[in-house]
Amino acid sequence: MKRYISFLLAVLMLVTLVPTAAFADAAETDMKASDNLKLLIKGWEGLRLTAYKAHPSEEYWTIGYGHYASDIYEGMEITLEQADAYFEQDIVGFERGVNNTAKKYGLSLTQNQFDALVSLAYNFGPNWVDYNTGWRLARYIQQGFKDSYGNPVSDLELADSFAVLCSAGGEILPGLVKRRINEAEIFLYNNYSTELTHFVAGVFNANGGTVSGNRVVAYYKDKAYGSFPNVSRDGYKLDYWKDSGTGQAVTTSTIADKTRTLVAVWAGGATPEPTTYKLTVSGGEGSGSYTVGAKIKLVPSANGTKIFDHWEVTGATASKGSDGYWYITMPASDVTAVAVWKDGCLFGDNCPSKNFADVPVTYWAHNDIDNVVSAGMFKGLTETNFGINVAMDRAMLVTVLYRLDGSPDVSEYENRFSDVSSSQYCYDALLWGSHNNISNGYADGTFAPNETLTREQLVTFLHRYANYKGYNTDVYADIGGYADAQQVSSFARESMCWAIGAGIINGTSSTTLSPKGSAVRSQVAVMFNRFAGGMTF
Repeated sequence: MKRYISFLLAVLMLVTLVPTAAFADAAETDMKASDNLKLLIKGWEGLRLTAYKAHPSEEYWTIGYGHYASDIYEGMEITLEQADAYFEQDIVGFERGVNNTAKKYGLSLTQNQFDALVSLAYNFGPNWVDYNTGWRLARYIQQGFKDSYGNPVSDLELADSFAVLCSAGGEILPGLVKRRINEAEIFLYNNYSTELTHFVAGVFNANGGTVSGNRVVAYYKDKAYGSFPNVSRDGYKLDYWKDSGTGQAVTTSTIADKTRTLVAVWAGGATPEPTTYKLTVSGGEGSGSYTVGAKIKLVPSANGTKIFDHWEVTGATASKGSDGYWYITMPASDVTAVAVWKDGCLFGDNCPSKNFADVPVTYWAHNDIDNVVSAGMFKGLTETNFGINVAMDRAMLVTVLYRLDGSPDVSEYENRFSDVSSSQYCYDALLWGSHNNISNGYADGTFAPNETLTREQLVTFLHRYANYKGYNTDVYADIGGYADAQQVSSFARESMCWAIGAGIINGTSSTTLSPKGSAVRSQVAVMFNRFAGGMTF
């Protein structure tokens, strides 16, 4: 299974660095991945609760922490708990694959060596060693980490055999370069920290020429490079190598203090070296010198408990790709991009959701839930559970609108519904809603308070409430471009156009509205936050 990786998070862990022996005594039972490794893999993979394709050539969709399977489909959404379950399900298969490999080739692995190979299997599949004998690392594993002459493989050579496994579709991915070096340090030195201590990588860009050998080479950190791969280009002579980020010349005597991309600078030839312009990225990956028209992915770094919000770009325009990342197309001028984060909780120590175990500060809708709870629109299902993944029912929605209106007195209003009684928590809200023509119920005289709320009912109730309050509802969008637009009921069509146009609700994908689909409480909280913050008179 060919996998491509996207990176949203970095996991920082400080551990004591202890060089390990080549192999440990054989384990009596099958080994399991450590918690340290699981945290690292989750950080490398990144968490995506909506299905995406990490690369256009992929056959299937991916979701969660890199879960790639035939039953994942476009527009699919999962919860954090489901993502964790997928991850634990996946890791078992990769553990089994590495255990089988160890048995097949007679290897006795330490925990850190086992973990490094499980991480590789997470990218390449549980049986990658058997099917990729052209890879040096696969051969070394098959040969008990010895070369073809029976000599132990040196640490640097082993790290180099990790480092080269970092491309997708012929493209070298910077995040994978870092991951491979990290895995090598886990394997050799038990270093689970993302702060690398022994190795860095050189990524060689031949700039119109050809690299003889590997384009990625591992080097000892804080030592001179010593050597570079040979490069050639018809009609040209290599002048020097330069750092893609700083533009400064780099020689074999330069200290390899960090992983960097080295670009060949050529002399001679009929065509001058392409003009490049500098992109400076603060708070993420993507810095370098690029030619006009180059498309560069901006990848935000982790920033403690803060949540990435947006990029502030000067000199160009950033656009969001289908993979969820932002991209810049390089103009004929220098560009700067600064990552902007928002606090994990805008309320600080007074967080309205702090007692809800299912709304941690890292949850994608945390701040929206804070706002609607603080405003009194939403309450938890219990004191410790907001119910983020509980489907909203019709009565819940009208109750929230009733609270938003200040919970006015309804003692003079008539109960028009045969299935609503004064003993129900939603009684006052439903009387208020029917009296003000916001929630009129069904033709048979029922309201069906416990019936799951559909997306088209949701926007209809919101639209009626906005008109009842006298808000400006003149913003409409054409929904004809959605494939399922004809599935929107006639009573809800105007309301759906308004909600899309006002930015209160989005399609479930770029081509679908899912009008008959349901919405969970966290999603509705986000919509209410947009609604309450965006309405004007």
